Amino acid sequence: METLAFAAILGWFSALRLRTYLQYFQQEEYDFPRFIVWYWQAKAYDKWLSIGLLTMVPFAVLQPAATGLMASCWVFYKLRQEPDATKGGKKPLVLTTRASHLWLLAGLLGVPIIFMLAVHLPYAGWYGLLGILVFIQALPLALGFANMLLMPLQTWQNQQYLTEATTTLARLQPTVVSLSGAYGKTSTKYFLHAILNAHAPTLLSPGSTNTPLGLARVVREQLQPYHQYFLAEMGAYKIGSIAGICKLFPPKACATTAIGPAHMERFKTIENVAKAEFEVIDATLQNGGPVVLSIDCIPETIWREKLAQAPQIKCVSANKNWVRNGDYFVKQAKQTAQGLQIAIEHAGQLTAFAAPVYGATMAPNLATAFALATELGVPKTTSVAALKTVQAAPHRLSVRQEAGLTIIDDSYNSNPQGFATALETLALIGAGRRKILITPGMVELGSLHDAEHTRLGTMAAQVADVVLVVAPQRIPTFVVALKGVEVQLLPSFATALQWLKTNGKTDDVVLLENDLPDRYEATWQL
Repeated sequence: METLAFAAILGWFSALRLRTYLQYFQQEEYDFPRFIVWYWQAKAYDKWLSIGLLTMVPFAVLQPAATGLMASCWVFYKLRQEPDATKGGKKPLVLTTRASHLWLLAGLLGVPIIFMLAVHLPYAGWYGLLGILVFIQALPLALGFANMLLMPLQTWQNQQYLTEATTTLARLQPTVVSLSGAYGKTSTKYFLHAILNAHAPTLLSPGSTNTPLGLARVVREQLQPYHQYFLAEMGAYKIGSIAGICKLFPPKACATTAIGPAHMERFKTIENVAKAEFEVIDATLQNGGPVVLSIDCIPETIWREKLAQAPQIKCVSANKNWVRNGDYFVKQAKQTAQGLQIAIEHAGQLTAFAAPVYGATMAPNLATAFALATELGVPKTTSVAALKTVQAAPHRLSVRQEAGLTIIDDSYNSNPQGFATALETLALIGAGRRKILITPGMVELGSLHDAEHTRLGTMAAQVADVVLVVAPQRIPTFVVALKGVEVQLLPSFATALQWLKTNGKTDDVVLLENDLPDRYEATWQL
């Protein structure tokens, strides 16, 4: 009976702990090497249960028979404290079919070990305690092994989803319009959707959905016969990613918004970023469709080389010396307290419009959306009318009023240029008022991490009155650069918002700049 009780308790605990780890494994898109890197950096290994087992070793040496009872009580006590991963965190665990299968198989892999430990524990004494400790610490490996075993099934299921989506796309035949770029593509997608949808029914991939399976789900569940356009954002996670997506969802038109130091941790060089993002251009040109390139947001040597290969690409630029006949010249881009005022010269015609959108970096995104819509045959008057009421993409320099505060929500932005633009917007909207910045900094900058955070920390000190730094241990150079302003160092975004709730004053202007996923911010007390 004691053996069965201990096996049940340890099995229960391992199931809950596997669920906890699964939340972060899911956030890493089931990439086990990246998950292990996170695991080590976050120090997410078990601490308190292991320490408790180690303190029992001397007692187990003297009274081996009591080992099982002591271990059972301690494991039961700790399992009662295990968090519910499906409810906690910014992005709780979603028990999809894949996640459920992974959780079940990882748990089943541990069953023989649990029973072996339970049977031998009363006799093994302190060896048994160490065996339990090793088993608990090895639970993340069970997720990786289970993921490997399920890979053939998952691959088959994914292929079925993709086949269903491509079949639906071929049957309904909407014009697939694709957006790529190191940053700016999501905002451009929302602006373009507002224009195209005013012209003809248009479906867009919501939020930052930009993977093959994400796009497949949108097509399978939402694409209807009346949709004339499908706006597909395409994300580059490695060279070849976008080329693969284009084979599934062949683009008939596209735009690339920017090539810059985003995702440098993955791509290492700007040239590699460009190679990955330009794959959508190559696919679109092969399909004979129009291509728009926002060249002000791309290093000159890179866009000039691309134009030499494909001169039919239409460019968007605020530099008069760079535009050619047929390109789109952004003659004016002025930011006001009501939003952006833009004037674009194209084909001998000047088109001016206003959009209730903030941030200088949004100007090329608006201009790119206008240009691609024009290339698709949308009347310029339709674009102007649609952009008068366009809304920023969620959490990308969107402005709202909340409890007397003006909130500039840029929490889904994490690139240096966007950060700088958000600070400029804070200075504009917050003129004459107290300005508060809440940020955990940026990620995936690779070798540029320290230098960019120093630069932006210096800029933040010139703009903000109060800076709430979330998880400051990640960005020490940013903290050091904050001279002459009030600085609060806080462990999480939640504590920063609590500080704001307690200390915020009516008429404050607050910039929420980036909000890191749980895997960057979580403080582990397991």
